[in-house]
Amino acid sequence: MDTTLDFLAGDSQVMLILGDSGAGKSTFNQHLENLLWKDYKTGGPIPLFINLPAIERPRKELVAEQLRIHGFSEDEIRKLKQDRQFILICDGYDESQLTINLYNTNLLNQPGQWNAKMIVTCRTQYLAPNYRSRFMPLGDSHYDRPTLDLFQEAVIAPFSKAQIEDYVERYVLLEPRTWTKKDYMDRLTTIPNLLDLVKNPFLLFLCLKALPSVVQGKTDLSGIHVNRVQIYDNFVEQWLGVNKRRVERQILSDDALAVVGELNEEGFEMKGIKFQLDLATAIFTEQEGIPVVDYIHHRDKSSWKAKFFCPRLKSTLLRNASFLSRAGTQYRFVHRSMLEYFYSCTICPSVNKQDEFGPQDHFDSTFTKVSISDHPLSRTLVAEPSVVHFLSERVLMNLDFKQHLYDIIELSKTNAQASQAAANAITILVRAGVLFNGADLRGIRIPGANLTDGQFDSAQLQCSDLTEVNFANSWIRNVDLSNARMEGVRFGELPFVDVDCEVWSGAYSPDGKMFGVGFDDGDIGIYDTTSWNRIHTLQGHRDTVTALAFLGTGRQLLTSSWDKICSWDCETWQSRVIVTGHTTSSLLTLW
Repeated sequence: MDTTLDFLAGDSQVMLILGDSGAGKSTFNQHLENLLWKDYKTGGPIPLFINLPAIERPRKELVAEQLRIHGFSEDEIRKLKQDRQFILICDGYDESQLTINLYNTNLLNQPGQWNAKMIVTCRTQYLAPNYRSRFMPLGDSHYDRPTLDLFQEAVIAPFSKAQIEDYVERYVLLEPRTWTKKDYMDRLTTIPNLLDLVKNPFLLFLCLKALPSVVQGKTDLSGIHVNRVQIYDNFVEQWLGVNKRRVERQILSDDALAVVGELNEEGFEMKGIKFQLDLATAIFTEQEGIPVVDYIHHRDKSSWKAKFFCPRLKSTLLRNASFLSRAGTQYRFVHRSMLEYFYSCTICPSVNKQDEFGPQDHFDSTFTKVSISDHPLSRTLVAEPSVVHFLSERVLMNLDFKQHLYDIIELSKTNAQASQAAANAITILVRAGVLFNGADLRGIRIPGANLTDGQFDSAQLQCSDLTEVNFANSWIRNVDLSNARMEGVRFGELPFVDVDCEVWSGAYSPDGKMFGVGFDDGDIGIYDTTSWNRIHTLQGHRDTVTALAFLGTGRQLLTSSWDKICSWDCETWQSRVIVTGHTTSSLLTLW
């Protein structure tokens, strides 16, 4: 909070707040909006919370569309745009599947446009290596280049043990419970690795709900292994059981009572889970994982949405017992990770639910019951790291599922239609820590797979389709890649640039688009980091270029040789001498 308030008081225009799923980004955003309204003074900046997945046109209509949601007229919106300053608190950048720079596309702080500071939150695991370009403001139109001094970044830290204890103490007091604070803390500290797991606030909440059932009947807690997906499994079962009893205690009409009786006969908890599995699948297949579903009955009664959100009694009862929230006509799972959990369960259910949902169809190694093109793994999952995380933990719990993933990879050797499923399968296995050292993977098709941190030493990958595969941080010593397709493959290292002279110095520009190199003959090479072609050769020194540095905005380059320091304009590449007669340490002192 202190960092954010300093940002609001300073000159920076965009602040990016990062954190893992469940770290508390949305909670922080809502708390910040509430705090800013409490401290609001007439005429001051207006705090505006924006749930990005709920906005249809965030690219250019970000502020206006949110104000329309709040009921402002077009005349009022024009007046606000003309006269007032805003603090935009943009939540869920990753959930909205955005890849654009919202600050720049909305022309914020440009003449005649919205006057605003922007705070954006995003899950850390969704960021590409060059992610800052999606958030940094452009400088003035003359240079049209991202400006680092207008940008700040912060990460939400995980809970400390003291914060966990404080949370547990407050949790115990909320309602009568059979466990005390000591009971919870004893279990959290005794079960191996559990305390580290619940440093994530949302996982702590789920764990406290599920922990009594997890340890029930177990005496040796030090031998229990609890992972993230098990916490979700236990919490979901408990939650649906509680909601079933809540529904039964309500005063219902005769028709509603009859439907409740029908659901109980069919298995209320099973029907509730099936309802959410189907909804999660529909959200991923029909709207590419964007979590907010907008449903208006007279408009959408013939669409896929009606199955879940129509006013029929059975749908209403199941919806009310599910992990869903509603704001007007918009529905969503109460937490993004719940959507991802249920979607992962369509691929591999929890162990005690497999008989009910027939995963043996999915795990049939002959692929006669479910064709590979209809297999749930045939949808792209590499861009959904949280879903992959859930499934990687299933691998460690379910040997049939693990073998099934191997079978899909093997199938891809002879069936091109299995390539997407195979890319997902090997991504999940690598995420689970499965080793492929020395493996015979000749001819596999895994385009786009994420094999980061994988172990493939001496693996046989001849004639394989490795298009756009990510091998960053992987062990690939003595791997045979003969005749493999490798367009766009990534190894986590930049290309080798061959030069004729000895290199003495080098530095990236702040936006990462250029790399400057100082040579021993006095020349300076400027390289485009996209193609690694030399785009400029600067000649202003007679001696070795001992050091170089781009200034903070990237508009100026300083270079140092044994006899002088030069300043270069990065737009025109004209130079001027600013210091003569010095040692190599002079530039470092100046910098």
